[in-house]
Amino acid sequence: MSQAATRYCDLVMKGGITSGIVYPNAVLALARDFRFKNIGGTSAGAIAAAATAAAALGDRKHVVSGSAAPCPPSLGFAGLERVAAQLSSRGFIFGLFQPARGGRNAYRLIVTLAGNASALRKALVAAVAVIAIAPLEALLLLGLFLAIGYWLAGPSGAGAALLPSAICAYLGAAIAAVLRVARVTRRNLLGLCSGLSARKDAAQPALTEWLHDVLQSLSGKAQSEPLLFDDLWAAPHYPGEPDTETAISLQMITTGVSHHEPRTLPLTDASFWFLREEFDLLFPESVVDAMVAMAGAPDRVGDKDYYRLPSKGRMPVLVAMRMSLSFPLLISAVPLHEPVGRRTHRSETEGEALDAGEEAKEVTLSQSTDSLATGGEAPLSPIEGFRICWFSDGGVSSNFPLHLFDAPLPRWPTFAINLVYPQSDDGPPTQNPEPPNARDKAEESVWLPLHNNRGWQRSYRSIARPLALAEVSGFVFGIISTMQNWRDLLQSRAPGQRDRIVHVALDKVEGGMNLDMSQEILDNISLKGTIAGERVYQFSFDNHFWVRWRNVASGLQRYTVRIAASAKVVPPIPAYEAAFATVRKGTPPPVSYKFRSAEAQSTSQKLYADLVSRGEEWADLGPDLSDGTPRPLPQMQITPIY
Repeated sequence: MSQAATRYCDLVMKGGITSGIVYPNAVLALARDFRFKNIGGTSAGAIAAAATAAAALGDRKHVVSGSAAPCPPSLGFAGLERVAAQLSSRGFIFGLFQPARGGRNAYRLIVTLAGNASALRKALVAAVAVIAIAPLEALLLLGLFLAIGYWLAGPSGAGAALLPSAICAYLGAAIAAVLRVARVTRRNLLGLCSGLSARKDAAQPALTEWLHDVLQSLSGKAQSEPLLFDDLWAAPHYPGEPDTETAISLQMITTGVSHHEPRTLPLTDASFWFLREEFDLLFPESVVDAMVAMAGAPDRVGDKDYYRLPSKGRMPVLVAMRMSLSFPLLISAVPLHEPVGRRTHRSETEGEALDAGEEAKEVTLSQSTDSLATGGEAPLSPIEGFRICWFSDGGVSSNFPLHLFDAPLPRWPTFAINLVYPQSDDGPPTQNPEPPNARDKAEESVWLPLHNNRGWQRSYRSIARPLALAEVSGFVFGIISTMQNWRDLLQSRAPGQRDRIVHVALDKVEGGMNLDMSQEILDNISLKGTIAGERVYQFSFDNHFWVRWRNVASGLQRYTVRIAASAKVVPPIPAYEAAFATVRKGTPPPVSYKFRSAEAQSTSQKLYADLVSRGEEWADLGPDLSDGTPRPLPQMQITPIY
């Protein structure tokens, strides 16, 4: 990063497995003139976000040190350049994914089926994989069926039974193969690749081991001291940097499969435990050692020792990143444990008054961001049992978390990078059908809406296929994609959101599950990343801030009018008069969530009166602040934080 950089920004990155090769070069292009404050992402975007945060920490250390020497080659953004070069080297990504013992053939099958191979090749690989996974079962079943034919009709019977025996044996082997892969996957924590090396003599580190090395070197921390969120929050400040609660904020999304909900990492108000024997299968020994040391004495239940998972700032960045990066069945899920059967700090009736002598937790107004997804809190009484909670890829629930770091009126822009896959009309229009060189072709694949009338169009993905089965399959996967992405897609098209998103269109052979791409393809993806970072320099914060204000003014006015309307029910409904009176006058007293001071109660009543008065005035006299507001109109709703 240039020491002359004075602009600040946030960055959010979408998930996309190997498509994440785009991100390092995009970050490096941004770092020429921007300093990073808040970084977030999901899945592969979480990898890029963590690496960016670690590089930002290393850069701050170097700049604040006042050294006139160049930044060391492994530290900060200089180190990130080396990471980008590694990722764009052919075979490197493929070597990071090392399947567990017994899962190699299934791993190759998943990669082939999810990749862009032809239908014929996928069928052949699937056929061969069955025999490779369950060869003994196939031979035994074939021999058994032929023996039955021989027993019934001699050699002629065996010959006549050869074809049906082979078909039946293959079907039986397919069932055996599925069951065997299921056992391997369960033994390996519900994934074929744990992230650690399958063999101690492996020539190349596996994914999680390499990521640990990257985070430690970029941040300038020793291998035995894992990078913590605390290290980012307490990072040195640049000279003249705006005062914020944390120097660098890093957030990632994971999916709590057991609880059916997304969660934002690091965990803040939730308490979970982990088993060392499980984490030893997922993380380097030095990281697990540090976590055990931070946890202190374990809680022993049955014959197992459960250690408290470090939360908030004490959570290792690598653990959070790994929880976000658990592509279903390909990469092992992360198991945590929560107490069961005991009463916790949240009473059964939320809002129940505190027990006598129990002190209320003091927080500032800006810190009042408790989330809905906070389960697993520490129990009041001794723990008698635990239940396992599985965490998988954040992309299952929020693959493009645009909401991270969003503010009604931001102090600086929050940029986002969206990966657009084939058969989608989100990409830029093709203006030159035969670009003269790779740079021009990559330029056409990256775009940022530069006008208010761009980026609002709906995406479209055709499901039409020549074969009926393929079309039905496209329909089913379209439903799954809609369930996964509808919220992110709607938000990305909204005014005040769409102008901050850089879209990178990828070809079928680029990214995704293509683990062994050619050097030409890797270079092209990296080039698109550089162009994506450069596109941001065309962003207009002046227009962005004004559009945001128009949205806030419109939404707030209409929300306030609705509050006033609820207070003007004429004639009043007798059954509900007490509810309105409680809010308006404080009597009768509320049934739950009582204010803890008379001042807060008085302020609440004054706020209600002010909102009703203002809403009535706007409804009667106007002016209408929604007139001329960007469409679609924004709406204000109370929604939980996750």
